[in-house]
Amino acid sequence: MLETATEVRRPFPFGREDLDPERIGLGVRQTLDHYFHWRDDSPGVIAAHVDGYTEQLRQILSRHGAAGTLHRAAWPPRRRREERAQAVRELNYFGVYNLSEIPGPADVARAERLARVHAGAVRDTLAAIEGGHGPAGVVAALEARFPGLRGVPETRWLLARLDRLHRCLPDTVVRAGAMGKVVRTLAGVLAIGAYDTRDAGGAAIRAHLTRILPGAYAYGAAYAIVDDSFQDLRSEHIPQADRDRLHRLILRGLSTGGAVDPADIPDHPLAEELHELYGVALDVYPFGTHRHLYQAAESMYLAQHRDAELSPEGGLDAAYPDIFLKAGLSRVVANLLGRREVDEGFYARCLNTIFLSQFKDDLADREEDRRAGRTTPFTLPAPARAGGRADPLYDLFAYDAYVVEQVYGGHPAARDALIGVGTVKLVAHLCRDPRATLALLDEYPATAQIASFLRTAASVPRRALPHLTTGDLRVKRAAAVIMGERDPNSVDARTFVLDRLERINELVHECHTGVDAGELAPILAYTMDGPAKRLRPALTLMLAEGLGVADTLSEPLLGAIELFHTASLIFDDLPAQDDAALRRGRPAAHTVFDEGSVQLAAISMLSSGFGMLARLDRHYPAQRVTDVIEYVGKVLGPQRLCRGQYLDLRFARDARPVTGEDILEMYRLKTSTMVEAALVPLMMLLERPAGEIELVTRYADHAGVVFQARDDILDATATSAQLGKDAGADLGKANLVRVYGLPEARRLMEQHRADAVACLHALPFDTRLLEGIVDHFADRRR
Repeated sequence: MLETATEVRRPFPFGREDLDPERIGLGVRQTLDHYFHWRDDSPGVIAAHVDGYTEQLRQILSRHGAAGTLHRAAWPPRRRREERAQAVRELNYFGVYNLSEIPGPADVARAERLARVHAGAVRDTLAAIEGGHGPAGVVAALEARFPGLRGVPETRWLLARLDRLHRCLPDTVVRAGAMGKVVRTLAGVLAIGAYDTRDAGGAAIRAHLTRILPGAYAYGAAYAIVDDSFQDLRSEHIPQADRDRLHRLILRGLSTGGAVDPADIPDHPLAEELHELYGVALDVYPFGTHRHLYQAAESMYLAQHRDAELSPEGGLDAAYPDIFLKAGLSRVVANLLGRREVDEGFYARCLNTIFLSQFKDDLADREEDRRAGRTTPFTLPAPARAGGRADPLYDLFAYDAYVVEQVYGGHPAARDALIGVGTVKLVAHLCRDPRATLALLDEYPATAQIASFLRTAASVPRRALPHLTTGDLRVKRAAAVIMGERDPNSVDARTFVLDRLERINELVHECHTGVDAGELAPILAYTMDGPAKRLRPALTLMLAEGLGVADTLSEPLLGAIELFHTASLIFDDLPAQDDAALRRGRPAAHTVFDEGSVQLAAISMLSSGFGMLARLDRHYPAQRVTDVIEYVGKVLGPQRLCRGQYLDLRFARDARPVTGEDILEMYRLKTSTMVEAALVPLMMLLERPAGEIELVTRYADHAGVVFQARDDILDATATSAQLGKDAGADLGKANLVRVYGLPEARRLMEQHRADAVACLHALPFDTRLLEGIVDHFADRRR
């Protein structure tokens, strides 16, 4: 039973039953209330704790200060002892922070030997990461760190998963170091598993690490997908409707352990990856026997979700509980994944400890969070902090002291570990920008002890930075650097499109705002700025990437292609044509505006598109630009696109039987021509050989048929909500499914996919993106 505020004399004694989302918040508030009372009553204890930080910092300065940093080989024995002492401190910190326990006497007795092994393992791990390339280097590093994993089939599985994740994550997330976080989380769970089996034989250690490896990866990858991608990125990467659907699916899975229908998953590479990770977790940790694990994950996810939506108006006091939860539960989940079992007191120690790390992380990430618009304790403006009990700078040190005194009963090993490693982590950030560090004194009401620490930290020379780190952070940073860059041609085709969608949308917006559109402006804005996949301009960018051409050289072409495509959709939807009610997930233009004006808007798009093509002469010879304009005119004219639409209408209204060949010809004219128009102009502008242009044209022919055949299959099998347009609209029209039936329509689609890929393989440049997008055409769910 929860105690009242006046009765609180201890942190909340969390147990396994308190992991339930409806219970855990009450316990968090009790612990925070106890902490605030303790903090306000214990200024002397906190001041002494901060002085411990400053003393530790002065020792760092004595080693790396004015005298400079000696080369490792020249270090005298005293400094080697200091290095070993820091390694022992890191191991103790691992026990307190990662395992929520003080190492036992046997572990203390062998601490120095374990420290040497730990330091050597870190060096071997870093060497393997830096010597490898991408995911292969990471797997080699993990095998170096955990020899029990060498040669097991699961590491080959891990290599494939890491490679896929690396190709699927958004570019901004990869460059921000998400893969380093994945590796750190993965290695952290494995380290917990290795510690848990430290007294077991080699076979038992190998069996345990092999068993938990998939779950450890699933945890790290899910964090990068949910927190770094879906919650932090702008809507271009995943529409709000898909975010909401994914949110509901995640909660349903974590709360019930039930199967999720793949058809319900948003058509997004990371959503699909998350769905597969859920299956991996259920295989290793069945829901029936690990209900508490899924409760912890659910409570953590809900806290992350609330924290991502936190607004400054709520104030800092309102933010603390969810920050507390997501931090503490992250360690709970890691231990439940990595250990065979935990004692009942573990939950209280763990949940009441880990809040301390969030302050340091948020302070270190303050500028990055500000740029991204994220609300954290250190990005909240002063008015939002005023009047509350929370004070992030003071709480950074005070909660550290609280954990030592209230969670670990003043144990010296806990104090030494938290101060020793905490100082290193803080100073590694604070000494990078001394001016920003000193500015904290103006922004927050610092005590004399905190002010002394900050001033001392600001004086640490940058040359000491290589030595101001911990083993796990060095591994994380090395993995982030090695995997922070990737070949754009190797990226999942859908991710490639999503990474460029914001820029494409800007170009499309400029297409209709750069001219005075008069009364047609609202129609142009509605049809051009609505939610769209932008596949046609993305195809141009994929080809440009494979050819090694700068994106900016093709920008007029991108805008023109989207203008032509959108105009064709407007005409397609008209009552005299397909009479569609939905387009791009919302009402078709002619149902919102009067039909005549909509037609005029589409005509203006065609005119503007040709005007944009003329701008290509700024980058390419005039004759090539003229040839492109002539070519596009033919593609859109009576023998290609318009003829395809005419055949579509004739087949729908004519009583004469329609053959499969008739339908394929219509698809080539209607759809393949627009794929071709996205690719061939760039080939012409670059004056590529005629044989290459012919192969690209044939690729476009097959890719368009694949796209349209998949449309027919989806029209017969999916709902309007899944498609974002009218489902079943083609049931009364001639299409491949109606003529051949579903099995044969699928076979034809696969044949054209294979033919498209064969064309690409004959080309002398990188075509992996174009191959990936035709695979998407065949597999898409909307």
